[in-house]
Amino acid sequence: MDSSLPLSGREILVTREEKAAKGIADVIKQYGGIPHIVPLISFRPYEDEKESTYLEKLKSYDWIFFTSKNGVHFFFQKLKEHNLSIVGSPTKFAAVGEKTCRAMKSHGIQVDFVPKLYSGFDFAKEFVHSFPQAGRVLLSKGNLAKDTISSYFTERSMPIDEWITYETFFPDAIEKRLSSLLQEKKLSAVTFTSPSTVRGFMKIVNDNGLHEAMNGLAVVCIGPVTREAACRYGLTVQVVPERYTVEDMIDDLANYFISLKENREE
Repeated sequence: MDSSLPLSGREILVTREEKAAKGIADVIKQYGGIPHIVPLISFRPYEDEKESTYLEKLKSYDWIFFTSKNGVHFFFQKLKEHNLSIVGSPTKFAAVGEKTCRAMKSHGIQVDFVPKLYSGFDFAKEFVHSFPQAGRVLLSKGNLAKDTISSYFTERSMPIDEWITYETFFPDAIEKRLSSLLQEKKLSAVTFTSPSTVRGFMKIVNDNGLHEAMNGLAVVCIGPVTREAACRYGLTVQVVPERYTVEDMIDDLANYFISLKENREE
């Protein structure tokens, strides 16, 4: 182990969904840290009561929005189930974040708009400024996603439909593992990438009376929405990157621990 790396020897809890958690774990390892993957959320298809309507109207939308790679994955899964395709259609596409863009491109979709800042509010504000006459919009989202974008559009009398293509659920058999990790008090930090991961974490903490076990644990949130959720549970958040990416989140965590070490040495 290279002791010169900023996260050398530090054990970091990764609460993200299992398939996506590997990316965070790899970055943590690059900084010398020891990742512990305990997926507090998972995803599955959702049967929206208006699904048939959205499918029938699919080619009438001028824009389709995606705010996560899950929104992309489950959207195209739905289309595949119904033998539908939008590749080559005149519809334009907008995405929040680099990973969402990559997911879209893997399905042969050209991204026509990406905001400078990766939050729902910034996305809506930048998009409306750029395309005030956007036409009909469809948003693929999860069941727990906020209505920030749709509210922004509705307030300006701009038509938008929200299609819930997937839902978030809490996996079984992870409570014991997380409880053990917290009780051992070896963790240096916990990373949250969504409000759902915060809720799942705090449910286990509250149900098992593990509040003391969190003493000295740095709390890391990928963006302001997740930080807001953490604060509602009374957590003190030490790290939130300016750019809402996994790489920036872990980089800022590394800098946080470097600052702690330097302050102790003064």
